[in-house]
Amino acid sequence: MLKSKPSLYVSVSLIVIAMIMSFPFRLNSSYGPERTSVLSIPTRTVEGPVYVGMLTVSILLLGLVFLVLALKKYKARAVILTVLLFVFGPLKIAEAYQSTFATGLDAISYDKENSTCTYEAKDETTMTARCELYLQNHSKEDVSFKLTFYEEEWFNGPQYMNNAGPFKVTVPPNNENPIIVKRELKLEKEQPFSGSNSHFNVILEAEGKKRIL
Repeated sequence: MLKSKPSLYVSVSLIVIAMIMSFPFRLNSSYGPERTSVLSIPTRTVEGPVYVGMLTVSILLLGLVFLVLALKKYKARAVILTVLLFVFGPLKIAEAYQSTFATGLDAISYDKENSTCTYEAKDETTMTARCELYLQNHSKEDVSFKLTFYEEEWFNGPQYMNNAGPFKVTVPPNNENPIIVKRELKLEKEQPFSGSNSHFNVILEAEGKKRIL
């Protein structure tokens, strides 16, 4: 089955390195919302190229090449199994870490599928904004941080909210209720906006650390 043990050793080393490098991406990172990804690793976001992600993917591909060179048969099966391990292994480890040992910002997860913001114009210069943010704290202590909304060109709402931010938020342990952020916003040189947003990203910052979820 084996054709070259040195190639196998190189392959395993490269794949392990790639998996270690991919770990931070499984908890979300400070690179912004993804635009292009390979095997769940972002290579380009709204902020531009993610060179760490590109390097991680390159190391993995090189590891797969050495894996093919190391084997006489079952090459396709080995590659498929390795790719599945790369995709799901670090993800499961990250989830286990977040739910058991993580503290501070690392212990916070964000359900953007269910989080919403609604906006209601009161007059030509004022509107009321109310956001329900589903943030869960997996640690055993309160986690406090500053929250802002990630601004994208097709979302007006986050820009309006940031005019009143950043927001100081504290999430208690095992929180299942939404965090409510409500403000009356003054708009200058802007048309009143009524409606709602969902599937938006938020930025959490505390003690010099930043996460975009």
